[in-house]
Amino acid sequence: MLRAVSTICIESRALELISVARRDAFSGYRRALHAAPTQQQQHQQTVLSAGPPPPGQPSGAPDQTPGAPKPGATAAPPPPPPRPPPPPRRAWPAAAFAVALTASLGGVYFYRKTKNDEVGNVPVTEEGSKSVQEEEDPPVPASGEAFPEYVEYLLVGGGTASFAAMRAIRSARPEARVLLVGEEAALPYMRPPLSKELWREPDLAARARRPDELTFRQWNGKRRPVVYEPAAFYTPVERLAASEHGGAAVARGWRVARLDVARHEAQLTAPGRAPRALRYGRALLAPGARPRRLPALRAAAAAGRSLALRGLRDAARLAQALDEPRLRTVAVLGGGFLATELSAALADRLRGSGKRVVQVMGEHAPMAGVLPQYLAQDAARRLQEAGVTLLTGEEVVESTLDAGGGVRMRLSSGAPLEAELVVEAVGSEVDPELAAASQLETHPELGGLLVNAELQARADVWAAGDAACFYDVVLGRRRVEHHDHAVVSGRLAGHNMAATQPPQHYTHQSMFWSDLGPQLGYEAIGIIDSRLPTVGIFSADAVVETGLARAAEPEPAAEPAAEPGETEARRYERGVVFYLRGQRVVGVLLWNLFNRMHVARQVLAQGEFEDLFEVGKLFAPHEEE
Repeated sequence: MLRAVSTICIESRALELISVARRDAFSGYRRALHAAPTQQQQHQQTVLSAGPPPPGQPSGAPDQTPGAPKPGATAAPPPPPPRPPPPPRRAWPAAAFAVALTASLGGVYFYRKTKNDEVGNVPVTEEGSKSVQEEEDPPVPASGEAFPEYVEYLLVGGGTASFAAMRAIRSARPEARVLLVGEEAALPYMRPPLSKELWREPDLAARARRPDELTFRQWNGKRRPVVYEPAAFYTPVERLAASEHGGAAVARGWRVARLDVARHEAQLTAPGRAPRALRYGRALLAPGARPRRLPALRAAAAAGRSLALRGLRDAARLAQALDEPRLRTVAVLGGGFLATELSAALADRLRGSGKRVVQVMGEHAPMAGVLPQYLAQDAARRLQEAGVTLLTGEEVVESTLDAGGGVRMRLSSGAPLEAELVVEAVGSEVDPELAAASQLETHPELGGLLVNAELQARADVWAAGDAACFYDVVLGRRRVEHHDHAVVSGRLAGHNMAATQPPQHYTHQSMFWSDLGPQLGYEAIGIIDSRLPTVGIFSADAVVETGLARAAEPEPAAEPAAEPGETEARRYERGVVFYLRGQRVVGVLLWNLFNRMHVARQVLAQGEFEDLFEVGKLFAPHEEE
């Protein structure tokens, strides 16, 4: 049995100490949250408190980049949470498993760890990012004449948010006729595997060109289709109007260029096809976002040597380029979720091939915009161990193509970098053209369509997913690019569009998850921004210390400030980080802790606490997985 010892380690510019007084009230709170007896033992904890990054250290806003079981052939409930977590790295105690199972059966809505991370529902529309497949695939239907003159429900976008809205509408109104219009050639599919699982698949270059047939292997060894539903699930567009029992149809390779909100009319376009006008009853705008592209790499993008990864077609192009014998170096640009996950996945795929992955970022460490400094440094070290070369504090300012097809780049420090292939993963943005053409209001800073609490932009027009800028009654106006948000906001928009019940407000706090190889994964909810003060609670036996931990509580002035090298040497295995705005917890990050999101949601809902050390114990960071 462990002794009752509390080890407190404070890490910040001021090295402010955290109170570690035990409070009986929190013991009762923990019992209520877990619905299970509290353990009698107390365990060692390590507490880290951090303010915003030091001056001169880039932090920036988080670079957000964003599965569901199959429904039946008839109307089915909306997409449920992602599938169970990956295999535990160590055995969970039976009691912990029982607690998680009880919470699930009790109806607690929480999202568990998966290998399907969020990349978001973001179609690729940027010049220079189109694949050969996209150019060869004709739109479906082939002619605008195949469209009905009128549809009850028009869903703009063929991604996760539209699919979730369709499921909600069809569940509430089985007789409804729903038309999804998306620019991609694939049926609606899950995007999380794009930065992880897919890169473990052999022959990906060829298989990704057949997205409707593409499968991937989950953490439990089972294979799963990338698309949410096969083609047989949908009604052909040309038969939608005549369907007696309603149905859902998907127009692929088409885009909605404009809505006439007053006349309830949409203009559809496709390359090489005559525009088509279509009347609708109610419309959802969920076109996703498009990748940001760097002007310094415009020539490389035009030559196909600099790619973006926002869809299956881009994955096919990237996989084909990786197989080229002349390739020696892949440069992944960006320090956010997509760039970091992709760097880890590509390094694993290329291991032993003599090819290397270089990640170039303006930040001081990967994911520095979202993680506290000490965790960002831990992530950097793990990436380097996985074979990724990191170039931090650098940006590409200029590039040229050499005679052999490689890309010669000049970095902001003046250093050169040569690569045969570049992947731009420097963030995404909402295309403002549809909103401008439709005379819909957008947010000047956050981007996206402004919607009210019911996700409504105008009469009979809703928005969801990446493109919606919504008002969070707890955290303020936000725009979120996470898979979880796409699922839940799309479902709520569909519910409100069906209008079988009074409209509901969007109060969901979306979560996201990320994996950096088999030994590190994390989940988070709320506002996860490294510019906010943070308090981290880690199990002392899960931290490789460097002499900063202590069992006593000296005055802050008695301890010198931590040196950067000291924090870089630490390895953090399990813990929870609270992000604070004033006295309120506005974000919770679970580092290698899974099946605890239901606790994080309740902590975020309550917001203010006297002692975050006691709150940290609710997550049982001492329990090995």
